[in-house]
Amino acid sequence: MNGSDPSTLGHYNTLLAHNYLWMAGGFERNLAQNRTFFAARSLTPTAGGIAIDLGAGCGFQSIPLAMAGYSVIAVDFCRPMLDILAEQAGTLPIRPVQADIRAFEKWAGAGPELITCMGDTLTHLPDGEAVQALIQRCAAELLPGGSLIIACRDYSAGPEGGTVVIPVRSDNRKIFLCRLDYGPVRVTVTDILYTQESGTWERVASTYRKIRIAPGVLTGILEDAGFQILQHEIREGIITVTAQKHP
Repeated sequence: MNGSDPSTLGHYNTLLAHNYLWMAGGFERNLAQNRTFFAARSLTPTAGGIAIDLGAGCGFQSIPLAMAGYSVIAVDFCRPMLDILAEQAGTLPIRPVQADIRAFEKWAGAGPELITCMGDTLTHLPDGEAVQALIQRCAAELLPGGSLIIACRDYSAGPEGGTVVIPVRSDNRKIFLCRLDYGPVRVTVTDILYTQESGTWERVASTYRKIRIAPGVLTGILEDAGFQILQHEIREGIITVTAQKHP
């Protein structure tokens, strides 16, 4: 994951990173889902085998890509998440890079044939101009005919001024809730974690912001950057786009 301000990084370092695997349903489940996802798009290394995973987190995308034969550059600003990735990756060809994904110089020049930006990473950017700059840089870095895959949550449909509380996951010891407060161009996200210790429930909460980007706006930015849209869908509130740089 990656954020636009220090509060987002603090949120990941202090709350999310230590609970992320549990919150997301476990590593093996996400590994299997993404192996199926990439296989369905017939992604196999052909032109040097470099893939860049922007907002790599704990490796839900990087590890399946490495297992498929790519050499992966895994970029994320959260060191605890990258530590989980390294532990899970073992000897797979993955190079973790701790950096904000907007620090282009940290991951540029590798000549990738594939770039992924998934796990809601894109909505952590501060505004549409940052999204446009990132996509334009991806276009410049990809080899001709290379692919860019973006997956992010669609917050555009939420009502301005509305509030939604989502029960994310719970068990006998933990309850994780996510509150969304919709503004005109951003949604304020408050993650709330209840944990039971010695019979007493304790509450921890942290807040950060994400941008609201409509699916049509996203595909328009991709096309303006010279990409051809190969696949575009919205399923269970997630926008997924596979785009190809013109040969």
